Amino acid sequence: MQKKTAIVLTFVALFFAAVLQAAPLRGRVIDRTTREPLIGATILLSGTTRGTTSDASGEFQLELPRGEHSLEISYVSYLPQQLAVRIPAGDGVLLVELEPDAQTLTAVTVTARKNLESERSLQTERIASNVAIENMGAREMELKGLANVKEGVKKISGISIASAGQLIVRGLGDRYSITTLNGQPIASPNPDNKLIPLDIFPASAVRNITVSKVYEVTSYADYSGAHIDIGTKDQNGENFFTAGFSVGGRFNTLGRSFYRMDHRSLFTRPGVDARAMSCSLSEYRDYVRTKNIFDTDFSVSRSTSLPSFGGNIAWGHNFKVGRQTLSILASGGIDNGAQRMDDAQTRILEGTGTVTDEYTYDSFASELKMAALANVGMTLRESDRVGYTFFYARNAVDTYMSREGFDAEGHNLVGSNDVLHIYKLMTHQLNGQHDFGERWQLRWSGSYSSTSSDEPDRRQVMFRRRDDGSLTLFKLNQQETMRYFGELGEHEWNGHVAADYRFGAHKLTAGVAYKDKSRDYRGTRFYYDLSALDPEIDDIYDTNGYLSFENVQNGSLTINRQQQPKDSYEAGNRILAGYLSLDLQATEALLINAGVRYEVSKQWVRYYDDQSLAKRRDLDKNDLFPALNLKYSLGERQQLRLSLSRTVTRPSFIEMAPFLYQESYGSMQLRGNEALQNGYNYNVDLRYELFNRGGDMLSVTGYYKFLDQPIERVQMLSGGAAVHTFRNADNGMAAGIEVEIRKALLPDLRIGVNGSYMYTNVKLPEGGAYTNKERALQGASPYLFNADLTYAPALSGERRLSLALLYNLLGPRIHAVGISGLGDVKQRTMHTLDFAASYRFNRLFEVKLQLENLLDQSYVFDQEVPQAGTTVEVERYRPGPGFKVGLSIRF
Repeated sequence: MQKKTAIVLTFVALFFAAVLQAAPLRGRVIDRTTREPLIGATILLSGTTRGTTSDASGEFQLELPRGEHSLEISYVSYLPQQLAVRIPAGDGVLLVELEPDAQTLTAVTVTARKNLESERSLQTERIASNVAIENMGAREMELKGLANVKEGVKKISGISIASAGQLIVRGLGDRYSITTLNGQPIASPNPDNKLIPLDIFPASAVRNITVSKVYEVTSYADYSGAHIDIGTKDQNGENFFTAGFSVGGRFNTLGRSFYRMDHRSLFTRPGVDARAMSCSLSEYRDYVRTKNIFDTDFSVSRSTSLPSFGGNIAWGHNFKVGRQTLSILASGGIDNGAQRMDDAQTRILEGTGTVTDEYTYDSFASELKMAALANVGMTLRESDRVGYTFFYARNAVDTYMSREGFDAEGHNLVGSNDVLHIYKLMTHQLNGQHDFGERWQLRWSGSYSSTSSDEPDRRQVMFRRRDDGSLTLFKLNQQETMRYFGELGEHEWNGHVAADYRFGAHKLTAGVAYKDKSRDYRGTRFYYDLSALDPEIDDIYDTNGYLSFENVQNGSLTINRQQQPKDSYEAGNRILAGYLSLDLQATEALLINAGVRYEVSKQWVRYYDDQSLAKRRDLDKNDLFPALNLKYSLGERQQLRLSLSRTVTRPSFIEMAPFLYQESYGSMQLRGNEALQNGYNYNVDLRYELFNRGGDMLSVTGYYKFLDQPIERVQMLSGGAAVHTFRNADNGMAAGIEVEIRKALLPDLRIGVNGSYMYTNVKLPEGGAYTNKERALQGASPYLFNADLTYAPALSGERRLSLALLYNLLGPRIHAVGISGLGDVKQRTMHTLDFAASYRFNRLFEVKLQLENLLDQSYVFDQEVPQAGTTVEVERYRPGPGFKVGLSIRF
C-alpha cells in the first residue's frame, strides 16, 4: 500500500512540476509614436530582481512559471508601464508600447551603459548635451539604407560632399573640419584631404555619428566647420551572431562591356622590382635590359560587367568573469562594385572663351572595400571600465579611362590611362573610465593609427591621330607614355587624460592631450622613350607588340627612371594641449559651459626644391583658444543655445610641401606652398530647439564666422600652364541659417527635412592669376536641402516593414577658381533621390532593397567668359542609377 501511495505521489508531483514549469515569454518594446525599437529597455517581474533587457531590435525573452504575473517595463525618458501577463503566453509576441516622458527630457542622468543607436536615445543625448550637436544612429542609417558614414553625414544640415570626396560644412572646405573615431583623432590616408574618406567606415561597424559645428575646449582647436565623431559598435546587449549578403550594380554598367588595363586582383597590389627602385641610375640602365621589372603591361582587356557582391558578419558575447563582465564584439565586411560612365566631356578655355583642350572620355572604375572591427570591454568594479577597439579598413579603386580629343597645340590625341588608389587604415585604441565616489571621475585614452595611400603603377599611353585617321605613338616628349609609383605613409600617436570634479549641479574638468603625427612620401616615375618605335596601331588596347620587354632588350624601347629628391617629402606635427572647462548651472534654466585651451603646435616639412636642394619649413605656434557655450531652457521642451569661440586652421602637409603632382597628361597640376601661415576663425552660433513627445523636433540655427588669413586654393601661371596652389587670403566670412524639422504625420509615417542658406565671401591677396579678387568660398553652395519620408507600420508578430524615400538638393557652387580673365568654374544645381525598403519575416530573416540616384542627373560644370559675355559648359559626366538587394540573418 505504501509503495502504491509513493508511486501516486510521484506522478502527482511530476504532473504539478510539468504544469508549473517555466515557459518563455517573448516580447518587443517600441516607441508608441515612432514605432522605433527601444534598445536596452528593462523588463522586471514585479516585486523581484528577476528580469531582462531588450536587444538591438527591441526584443526580449523571459522565462516565467505558469500562471498570472505582473511585469514592469521601463526605459530612460519614457513613462514606465505595468502589464499583467499569463503564462503560457501562446505563440504570439507581446508588444509593449512606451510613451515618451517629456518631463525628463531636459535633465537626464544615466549611470548604466547606454546603447546609443536608436533615434530616440540619440535625441535624448542631443537634448542633454552642454553644446549644440546633431547625430544619427545605426538604426536610422539602416532604415534609410545608408551604406557608410559619408552617406549619413551628408544628410545632416549644412553639409555636402564635393565631387572629389571633400566634406563641405557651412561652405567651409575639408581643411576646416576634423574627424575622430570614438573621440580620438585619426589620420587620413588621402593626401589631398585633411579628413579621412568617410566611406571607409561601413554602416555595419558604426554605432552612431555625432556632428558638432561649435567648438568645445575638450577637442583640438583646428576646426571651424564641424567635428565629426564616429562611434563604433560595442557589445551592449544580448549575445548575437548576424550574417548578411547583398548583390547589386549600376543600371548603366551591369551586363555591358567593361574595360580594364592589365591588372592583378584588387586584393593584391601591383609592384616593381625592388632592385630597380633602389639601385643607382647607372646600375638601373643595365639592369632594366636584363629583367622585366614590372608585373603588368599596358594592354587593355574587355569583359562583361557582373553584379557586385557584398557580405558582412558580426558576433557579440558577454562573458562573466567572477563578478565582472567581459564584452566582446567582432565584425567584418567586404564589398565590391563597378561603374561605367560613357561620353563624359571636359574642356579647357582661354581668356577669350576659345577652347584650347577638349576631350571626351569613357571611364570604368572597379572598387573593393574591406573593413574589420573588434571591441573588447571589461568592467573592473561597478565604477571602472576599460576598453580596447581595433579597426582596419582597405579601399582599392582602379579606374581605366580612354580619352579622345585635342590638346592646346591642336594635336588630335587618343589616351589610354589607368589609375589605381589603395587606401589603408589601421587603428588601435585603449580607453578607460574610473569613478571615485560621487564627485571625481578620471577618463583616459590612447591610440595609434597607421594609414597609407598608395598609387602603385599608374600607367598612361598617348596616341596621335593622323589626318587620314590612322594612329601613331605620341612622341612630343618622353613624358606622355609613362608609369608612376607613389607611396605615402602616415603614423599618428594620441594620448588624452581628463579629470572631472562635480560639486552640486556643477562640474569642473581639467585635461591634457598630446598628438604626434608624421608622414613620409616618395614618388618614382618611369618614362618610355619611343623615338625608335613606329608601329602600325590598329587597336589602342593591344600594346604588347611594341611596348614589350623584348623591345627593351633589343634597345628599340628605353625606360628611363626619374627618382629625384624633389619627388619626396617628410612632414610632421606635434601638439601638446592643456585645457580647463567649467559646466556651471547658473540658474535652474541657464547652463554655462566655459573653457580655455592652450595648444603648443610644432609643424614642419622637409622637402627638396627644383634644384634638388634640401630645405625645411617650420611652423611653430603657441595659441590660446577660448570657448563659451550657453544653454537656456525655455520651459520643459524648448531651449536656446549660444556659442562663441576662436579656432585655428593649419595648413595640411601637402599644402605646405612644394611638390608638383599631375595625375595624367593634360590634367590639373598641383603644387604646395611652403610660405603658408595659420588661419584663425572667430565663430558665433545661435540655435533654438523645440522637442515634442514622440521624437518631433524643430531646430533653427544662425551662425557667423570671420576668417582671418584663410587658406585658399588658387591658380597660378607657370610656363604658360595653370598650376593649382595654396595661399593665405586677406580675410573671409561665412554666415547662414539652418532649419531642421522632424515630424510624425501619422503613427507610422514620419518626415524629416533640413535646409541651409549660406553666404560666403573671401578677399584674395594681390599677385595671383585669378580673375576675381573677391568671391564665394570654393565648394560653398548658397543653399542645401534634405528631405526623407519613412513609413514603418506595426505588423503582427515579429514581422516588420520599413520604407524610406530620401531627397537631396545641392545648390550651385564654385568647382574651380577662374584665372587669366576667365570666370569661375561652377557646378550646376544637383537633385538626387534614393529609396530604401526592408522587410523582416521573423526573428531570423530580413530582406533589404536600395535604389540609388533614381533621377540620374548629370554632373555639369560651366565657366563664365566675361570677355565674350557667355557661359561655356566645360565638363559633364553621369554616374548612373544603382540598386542593391540584401538578405540578413540574426541568431
